[in-house]
Amino acid sequence: MTGVSEEKVDGRWFDGQSSRARDVRLSSIAPALLRIEGSDGDLFDWPVAEVVISPRLGTTPRVLRRRGHGQIECPDSPLWDRWLPRHSSRIEVMADWLERRRLAIATAALATLVGTLAFVRFGVPWVATEVAERMPVSVEHHVSDQIVTLLRSMHADPSRLAQSRQQSLKRAFAGLVAREPRAEQMRLMFVQAKGLGPNAFALPDGRIFLTDALVELAGSDDEVLAVLAHEAGHHVHRHGMRQAIESSSVFLLAGVLFGDASGSSLAVSLPAVLLTNGYSRGHEREADAYAFDLLKRHGRSPEAFATMLARLSKAHESELGGGAVGYLSTHPPSPERIAEARRAAAR
Repeated sequence: MTGVSEEKVDGRWFDGQSSRARDVRLSSIAPALLRIEGSDGDLFDWPVAEVVISPRLGTTPRVLRRRGHGQIECPDSPLWDRWLPRHSSRIEVMADWLERRRLAIATAALATLVGTLAFVRFGVPWVATEVAERMPVSVEHHVSDQIVTLLRSMHADPSRLAQSRQQSLKRAFAGLVAREPRAEQMRLMFVQAKGLGPNAFALPDGRIFLTDALVELAGSDDEVLAVLAHEAGHHVHRHGMRQAIESSSVFLLAGVLFGDASGSSLAVSLPAVLLTNGYSRGHEREADAYAFDLLKRHGRSPEAFATMLARLSKAHESELGGGAVGYLSTHPPSPERIAEARRAAAR
């Protein structure tokens, strides 16, 4: 047996018995012992077979662990490859390689960022569309019921419109969407809700809510039906569930990136997100295009939609001071949308 190696590595020993670290110096006793020398002269021998050393990772300290004896933290050293040889996986080798190269770290970080943004921009909408198409009706009903409960908490009351007016609009809307996809699910609901202002929105299960304030703001039933055609487009294209899935996917991705992927509050916050945030601009454009086509197929002009949007924009300006949530709060105001409606009317 040879003597103690002259090559030594300093370290700090946490023995698991107290919180105080102990300065030690380590050396190798061939062929299978690791000698630990305390600052007070005490000597301890650890069998190499009982020692586990952490993988090499850049310049981070190496940690030696022995069951029942705590752990020793030491700087990295080439000596460890001789004293405590271990097999490193490809992932460990790659991680160590990256950790030692700042350019590689920056490149990996940039690639991660670009990949994440690409997934949010293209992957999430694709996944949302595919999942929404296969979503059970029971789930759509459940989410919609939660939104209705939220509406009630906002002091939404039964409509004060005359029953004859309600029935007239329901018949006109039913005739407009009679042969459209998912038409059998569409139900027009009237509500008096001061907090919502002039508003209309489609729930995932096909219920389409229309506030008294929007009906009163409209100059004609044609303008009301133009808005309802837009909301029908949201339902036909499943924008409610697509938006819910897109939002939840972003929340989940953020949770993974920032260390909290539980999503425990999602079920509670989702109805509020759908009600107050509305749809993405892409969804709005898709619903607009659907509405223009639907109106023209029934001999109605998209000009009515442009006129109604102009009315809502003007009403929205006055509502901002009073705190009301208008139609254009959940459907982003856009002069381009008005211009597109007029171009569609002229074609």
